[in-house]
Amino acid sequence: MTNPINLQIKRADNTWDIVEAAPLLIEVDHELVPTGTFQLYRGFPEFDSDLFDADALRERYVESLELIGDANPGYLGELHFKGIGLFEWKYEGNQLVEDEVWQIVDCIQDFAAGKQQQVANGIIMPKPEHQQEISLTFKYGRDQVVSHIRLEEMEGHFIVLINGEPAAQIELMEEDWEITGGDIYDRDLLEEIFRRIKANT
Repeated sequence: MTNPINLQIKRADNTWDIVEAAPLLIEVDHELVPTGTFQLYRGFPEFDSDLFDADALRERYVESLELIGDANPGYLGELHFKGIGLFEWKYEGNQLVEDEVWQIVDCIQDFAAGKQQQVANGIIMPKPEHQQEISLTFKYGRDQVVSHIRLEEMEGHFIVLINGEPAAQIELMEEDWEITGGDIYDRDLLEEIFRRIKANT
């Protein structure tokens, strides 16, 4: 991914915002190559909508077009991805809360995977009921190895399949979801599995 993408997110105060995710590139053998880092900026709507003060957003965007990083008043921080499939990530900044970052992460991951996304005037629109539509099938990449993860819901528990092989069983105990059989040795993967299970139950 070498071109910026624009996407719409729902902010913590229930307002809507446009975010531009601009990939940082380096030159390798006379070609621009993505580094896995995106700089995040407040974008502007290209369409008429009662969700935005379009004129004010457009004016602010044009004024800061030449400014990058902290110098740009619309700068929201950086999102660093590593591994294949843009799975592992880290947000550096203080302008976005966790749910806002997750919306951006999910959008970039879907875009990179070639998944069909609703687009209006060049802006990727949010999924309906964002938190409730997190897939129970996804790819996980670490150290140049991609694993296919599937979470199968059974009666009161989930079976975690990695590349088609059962790896763990997860059940809802008194206070939270826990592994009750097998194991997931990768803590980052386990956190993502718990997040997807909670979003779908």
